[in-house]
Amino acid sequence: MKRKTLWSIVALVAAVLVGGGIFFASRKSNSTNDNSASYQTYMQAGKDAAQAKKYAKAADQFGQAYNVKATKTAKHYQDQAQNLADSVNLAKTTTKYQSAVNLAQKAQKQTGGYSVMTTQAKKLVKTLKAVLDNYQHEIKPLLKSAASDMTDGNYSDAASTYSKILDLPYINGAYYAKVRSEVKSLLKEAKSKSDDSDSSSSSSSKDSSSSSKSSSKDKASSSADSSSSSSNQAEGQSQSSNDKVNGSTVTSRDTQQIRNQLDNLGVGSSGWSPQDLINLFRYASSQGHTTIDSITKSDVEGYLNSSK
Repeated sequence: MKRKTLWSIVALVAAVLVGGGIFFASRKSNSTNDNSASYQTYMQAGKDAAQAKKYAKAADQFGQAYNVKATKTAKHYQDQAQNLADSVNLAKTTTKYQSAVNLAQKAQKQTGGYSVMTTQAKKLVKTLKAVLDNYQHEIKPLLKSAASDMTDGNYSDAASTYSKILDLPYINGAYYAKVRSEVKSLLKEAKSKSDDSDSSSSSSSKDSSSSSKSSSKDKASSSADSSSSSSNQAEGQSQSSNDKVNGSTVTSRDTQQIRNQLDNLGVGSSGWSPQDLINLFRYASSQGHTTIDSITKSDVEGYLNSSK
């Protein structure tokens, strides 16, 4: 009786062990199947995002797949998608186009990469190289020219150059967003300074004209312009109104620059009328000084002597 009972206990224990083994084996199998299903789901979601060129989302999904099952494929796909995401973001938010090209090339050469993204990377490299070429050889030279005009006080010319950039046929492309934003701000600044300069020039011209008329009451009424200089300057001879020098019209902005040049030379310009300034520029041009900033003190003295 005791032996029978012992065998019964042994049989029961064996049954429990076998059943437990089957349970744990079944549970492990189910867990493996669940992981495999999750991995495939994340990988497919990553591929779908990549095909839609949503590279940041694709990189996240491939990363999730790698967390479930650390495969080389998931890691390669994640790295490739991340490089594409970084390349596009850099090109859209900065002007670091060479860095954007480098990232796209890295994605194109990705070992074990997703074929769809490899093809997309190849096209992106070509596009960004064209953007880089436009920026380096067309946009930057124009920006440099406009910046020079701003420094020299040629605000109207600078505004014109900035407008040329915004009129470029490709400038509204996605990868020129940063350039557009910067140029629009610079154009606004140039226009504002140009308006202020024109306003100042107009006011200065009126004051100068009033002073000139007051000091020239004894001239013939038919004289169209007055000649004046510093307090000890002899009264100049009357000259007909003419706003052209070397065939080009001298604008109010130009006269203001001539006035600034006189001040730079140490010659008081407050008593000079706009026509005086134009006539001085014409005289300087005849002496070979055809730009405003090339006018010399000798030109001023020569002009005043020729007007006596």
